[in-house]
Amino acid sequence: MKRRGFLGFIGGAAAAGPSVARAAIAEMPKGLGTVASPPMHGLSQGVCEGSSGGDWRIREIADLKRILSGDLTDEEKEQRRRERMYALEAIVDQNVAVLISVSGPQKLTMRRDRVRRLQEKIRLSETRGYLSRLLKEMSK
Repeated sequence: MKRRGFLGFIGGAAAAGPSVARAAIAEMPKGLGTVASPPMHGLSQGVCEGSSGGDWRIREIADLKRILSGDLTDEEKEQRRRERMYALEAIVDQNVAVLISVSGPQKLTMRRDRVRRLQEKIRLSETRGYLSRLLKEMSK
């Protein structure tokens, strides 16, 4: 396969990916979406809890189906937002470092203020998640 053919193939695969995933989700059995399950990284926990033969697989399939369809819980959305904020801390350093007409001490002050504000947002997000988990446990 020549270079243009290969790149065209890769481009086609990237464009077809979401539609193929939607088609696969649509073809899954309807009963799988109703099973409540832990987050995706809970696979090893599900096996360790001693669940019977195929139960953990059904929960994992249901969870993967939910994630692929983009149907995330509020807690999962908040976790992803928090992860993006953690990644922003390195970008803050880069954005301040490239300022040419700003003195060194002023850059340090700017960086400190930006990181402090970002950490406050992260702390608020973590507090929201903790409060949500406590309220959910109390309602049980």
